[in-house]
Amino acid sequence: MPPAARGEASDGVSPPTLSLYSPGIPRVPARHDPRTRGPTTMIRSRLSALLSQGLSAAQADGAVAATPEVRFSLERRDDELAHYSSSEALRLARIVGAPPRRIAEAIVANLPASPVVSRVETAGPGFINFWIDDAWVLRQLAGVVEAGAAFGGSNAGGGSRVQVEYVSANPTGPLTAGAGRGGVVGDALARLLDACGYDVTREYYVNDAGHQVEILGQSVYHHYAAALGEAAPFPADGYRGDYVAEWAGQIARDDGSRWLGNGVPSDARAFEARAVEIGLAEIRRDLDDLGIDFDVWYSEQAMRDRGAVDDVLRALDGRGFVAERDGAVWFIGGSGEDDRENVLVRSRGDPTYFAVDIAYHRDKFETRGFERVIDVWGADHHGHVPRMHAAMEALDASADAGRLEILVTQMVGIRTDGELGRQGKRSGKFVTLREVLDEVGPAATRYFFLSKAIDSQMEFDLDLAKREDPENPVYYIQMAHARCAGIQRTAATAGTAGGAATLTDDDVALARRLLAFPEVVADACENREPHRVTHYLLDLARVFHSYYNKHRVVTDDADRTARRLELVRAVQQVLANGLGLLGINAPERM
Repeated sequence: MPPAARGEASDGVSPPTLSLYSPGIPRVPARHDPRTRGPTTMIRSRLSALLSQGLSAAQADGAVAATPEVRFSLERRDDELAHYSSSEALRLARIVGAPPRRIAEAIVANLPASPVVSRVETAGPGFINFWIDDAWVLRQLAGVVEAGAAFGGSNAGGGSRVQVEYVSANPTGPLTAGAGRGGVVGDALARLLDACGYDVTREYYVNDAGHQVEILGQSVYHHYAAALGEAAPFPADGYRGDYVAEWAGQIARDDGSRWLGNGVPSDARAFEARAVEIGLAEIRRDLDDLGIDFDVWYSEQAMRDRGAVDDVLRALDGRGFVAERDGAVWFIGGSGEDDRENVLVRSRGDPTYFAVDIAYHRDKFETRGFERVIDVWGADHHGHVPRMHAAMEALDASADAGRLEILVTQMVGIRTDGELGRQGKRSGKFVTLREVLDEVGPAATRYFFLSKAIDSQMEFDLDLAKREDPENPVYYIQMAHARCAGIQRTAATAGTAGGAATLTDDDVALARRLLAFPEVVADACENREPHRVTHYLLDLARVFHSYYNKHRVVTDDADRTARRLELVRAVQQVLANGLGLLGINAPERM
């Protein structure tokens, strides 16, 4: 049986506190100061401001009735119909009681002039379509290059304190591929929040207390005793993976007969802690190799030792959300079937995982003062979501007013040799994150985990991830970055003559895609959808490779060469920034 993802274990007995981490103490410094953001060109924001001015002017001259403040949204189309389009007039029509087309025409008639816009028209029932000025677009490339690594970021978060908790798999075995997906998703979300000006704390919740830790100790001890020629029973619901015997062998080699007892460890709690120590070390190694780190490794056992679980039970009782029935303590609250009644303390006296998790989340909000908390959980924790929201609301009606976000990642299937492998938890047959990493490396592992929406199931194609050709999307994107670097190396040694630059529609179209990057980052952050960045980068790589195959950058025309080199530098910068948000390296040679 493999280690459970966050939330499956910890239903009772408490092992000793581990020494591998210090709960609540940052392991790495904060990555960014939101006050140091570079300039961001957000075309969508500029157009929204123009529309607001146009509406205000139309209302001032009586063409449109007064309305509450309107925030214009725009869709980036970048096709033959428009570069950007707004349908806000259709919504306004329901408010002011006028035809949407007439509202759109009144807004357009009152739009102020802008160097950003070359043309604006009304279309259909009331759409407002914009075309961006080519010369303005090309002038922005210098700003992209100058902003460097800061391009795409913003101060939207204003330094707001956000905690992102992810992975949090029990240290009772190697990380599974599914846990790896949650880890990569959480890390990418933290990077996006970081880039958008939030003060982010990355956290791993270590389930180092409870029944699963006890079962792990019994499972490892069975093999440990056997390695030393003794017999010990194997628990009925024990962990059966090969790693259990490997850990036992390591303890036997390192500690000798120190833990031998009469069928049970001489010190069960200390032996459990020894097994967990090995499990946690393997987890940290795999995460390090995947490029995932944490500011805080938070110990459940240390929290229990502080009396936090008893404190939260008393708080819930004091607010009238606790009832005793059949010798157990129940949470009574919520309005749904899954959150209305749940056991907090079993009849045998030990707290459930639910009770411990309430205490943990109370600590996040009340003790440590996070303004927002984002949890990334595995697919089998969907039922735990409503009860956690209900518990937070029970503790403080304002605590969960959108401040607790729980994102549930879906299952991962591993496809190899054209076949989709099945994984069985209790059989111990499962694909580990380490196996995936060893097979395809961290870049492909991260990209493929991030290429699908969080709430969709995915098939990880190992054969595709190993390919070094354009069929492999991450290779294709990295190749575009390396090609940009190669062009600039060639340009450094090439001689050019004078000339007058005439750029093509392809140059402008490529540049316009670069200016969309800040919008992609903002949307990916706001909607908690890092897959938007993977899709954008793949599209940008396709456009750039096509551009490269069609146009020469270094030519006999010095002016054109200079302008195209600036475009290439901007492409390289955006590719590097996007890959950085995904935690993927951007090689200069391949």
